[in-house]
Formats: sequence, C-alpha cells, structure tokens
Amino acid sequence: MPEIWNLLDENGDKIGKTMCKGEPVPKGLYHLGVDVWIVNSENKILIQKRSPHKRNSPNVWAMTGGSNIKGETTLQTIEREVLEELGIQLKVQDLQLMKTYKTGEVWLEEYFVKQEVELQDIVMQEAEVCDVKWASFDEIEEIFHNGQFIENRWEFVRDWIRERLEK
Repeated sequence: MPEIWNLLDENGDKIGKTMCKGEPVPKGLYHLGVDVWIVNSENKILIQKRSPHKRNSPNVWAMTGGSNIKGETTLQTIEREVLEELGIQLKVQDLQLMKTYKTGEVWLEEYFVKQEVELQDIVMQEAEVCDVKWASFDEIEEIFHNGQFIENRWEFVRDWIRERLEK
C-alpha cells in the first residue's frame, strides 16, 4: 500500500488534499519531511549512508529522516523512520525542534536528540541504508564540502548543532 502524504501550501499549512508517494508533487505545493540528528555523549552525530538503490541522492551520507504520512504526527514519523531504517527505538520525548524550512518540494522539520546508540545494535534497512557511523562535527563538515552529504540539510542546521555541541 503506497504512503499517502498531506499536501501543504507555501506556508507549510495542510490544504486538505493528499498525494501518493512516488507521484510528482503538484506545482506550488509541498509535502512534509522530518529529519533527526542523533548525538551521543561524545558529541558525535549518527549518520547513515543512503543505499545505492535510492532514487534520490544514492550513496551519500545523511541524517535519518523521511516523509510524514497522513495521520501521523511529526514525532510518530521520526519514531517510525528511525525504527524502520536503523532498528533503533528513539527517545522521542527528548526531541528538540531545531528548524523548519522549505526546500524544493518539501517543508522540512529538523530535530535534535541526545541518545546513546551502539553501532552493533543497528539493523539497517537495506533498501534505505548501506552504512552507519558516528561522525564529529568536523568530519561532517568535510563530508559535506566534498559533496558526499545529502544536499539541503547540513547547511541549514550546522550552526544550531555547533552551538549545542559547544555547551
């Protein structure tokens, strides 16, 4: 059964119409995406390499995220995506909203959470993820500057994350 997404207007408000995943987003409209940046006690950020089979941005590093399905809250979307892609039960009660912005055909909500995760406990969903690692802020900067990090994400949250890591 295909995912059903709510359509949003230029302000990020639901317009009462939906679309199926895989369909083109109607011109001038958007759908909601959510990302989570998981940070451990060593101030390293959990990143995942997107599967080479992904239609959009294959073989690049990214945070965990996905599209909001009709009927879900954004926190439910994050919880579902992290469980599906990494097999991790996320502490959604600890999530902090960093930023909301639009890019391309997506309104994005970016979240931050401090949580310990053992890499050996991760169960990667092969269709979505082919590698995971803990990376420092500087490592992600280098990956980003080398064009190996998903576009339109890191550049929008890096200052917020840097500020939190320096505390």
